Amino acid sequence: MTHLKKIHVKQLSPGMYFSGFDGAWITSPFWRASFLIRTAGEVHLAQQTGQEYCWIDTEKGCQPPPEPTPQEPCAQTPPSAAPPEEVSVDPDLADALQLYEKARQITQEVFNQARLGKSLDVQKCKELVEQIAVSVAHHGDALLGIIRLKRADEYTYLHSIAVCTMMVALARTLGLDDTACRQAGLAGYLHDIGKAFIPLELLNKPDRLNDQEYKTIQRHPALGHAYLSGLVGIPDDVLDVCLHHHEKIDGSGYPDRRQGPQISLYARMAAVCDVYDAVTSHRPYKSAWDPAESLSRMASWQGHFDRTIFLAFVKTLGIYPLGSIVTLQSGRTGLVIRQNRRDLTRPVVKAFSTTSTMEVLEHEIIDLSAAGQTDTIVERSGQDWLRSHGLAIGSLQAMLAVSDAAASTQATNDAAAGQPGRDLPASTGWRRLK
Repeated sequence: MTHLKKIHVKQLSPGMYFSGFDGAWITSPFWRASFLIRTAGEVHLAQQTGQEYCWIDTEKGCQPPPEPTPQEPCAQTPPSAAPPEEVSVDPDLADALQLYEKARQITQEVFNQARLGKSLDVQKCKELVEQIAVSVAHHGDALLGIIRLKRADEYTYLHSIAVCTMMVALARTLGLDDTACRQAGLAGYLHDIGKAFIPLELLNKPDRLNDQEYKTIQRHPALGHAYLSGLVGIPDDVLDVCLHHHEKIDGSGYPDRRQGPQISLYARMAAVCDVYDAVTSHRPYKSAWDPAESLSRMASWQGHFDRTIFLAFVKTLGIYPLGSIVTLQSGRTGLVIRQNRRDLTRPVVKAFSTTSTMEVLEHEIIDLSAAGQTDTIVERSGQDWLRSHGLAIGSLQAMLAVSDAAASTQATNDAAAGQPGRDLPASTGWRRLK
């Protein structure tokens, strides 16, 4: 007699015995096939995958309650006859998840307050940035990985957290002091506050923008600057980034068409962080790009970014950023999960082999920089690997908890259809950034 039961992922809660998603193996952020869910963090990871249904073992864990209560422990006590296998959760990852969830709630509140024309709590924003800065300093890879887990419908909120995190990390790479790092973080956090004054149906429009809609979107820097200017305690650098994060080195940006040294250091930093998060995120109108391929494409955009800043950004994220898909010399496919700051070409990867039906034959975590390790990265796989396996962003995005290895065929499709996409600079034929 089977004890497996199919439930909606939103019904998961601590105390249930998870037995897999109702889909391919690659949709799971967990390496163990089944385990007892003990924490809200594990529930959160499962719910971030984009999967609707999963299986639970009602003999080893508890039944779902009559009404879904995702974050509440089950009232029923699991049987103790056969102790379930525990899942090891990295403390850094757990801390980063907790901070991420807190930041998500605060940021949603910030945007809601702005949308209603109310003053946001500047001090609360500064305190959040302080926590993010401390997290980046102590376990940056964990938080930089967690920020990849964003849903398209929450992009505007979570994009602010991602840009804040990357601004802090980039500032550290550039050798800025702690005060400057936090200033950069606050600037990144509030850079898109003007989006609060743009209709959501326009921000999330799945189709190409017409000229008038595009002009409306382009108003968000000025709208944000005007809003922040009316608040007490907003530094001038933060105001500047809000207004000028879409400027380009060659003067083709907006709203003031500034160029080169006319663009402040923080605004040049924000331009890189903002675009990278935009192109590696899933949006209603486009799929995400593979992280490593995104850096490669961005490097080819002449006149867009400050070269020194961009190279520092690459050093910050690594040549193969978290979530990149790579091919190893052994013939296996790997997913980058941690950087090696001493050698950016040898990160830590989750290596795996699969059958034609995407069943895992073997998998292991490999530190490519470890003594005696002979396996190496021979090429990026990215979009080509996804296409050959018939996978979309949602499935690979959920493969592990701390990365977003999604990729897109959107640019190819747009080119084939003779239509520009919406997230690349005009020089590449795309319609808009963000």
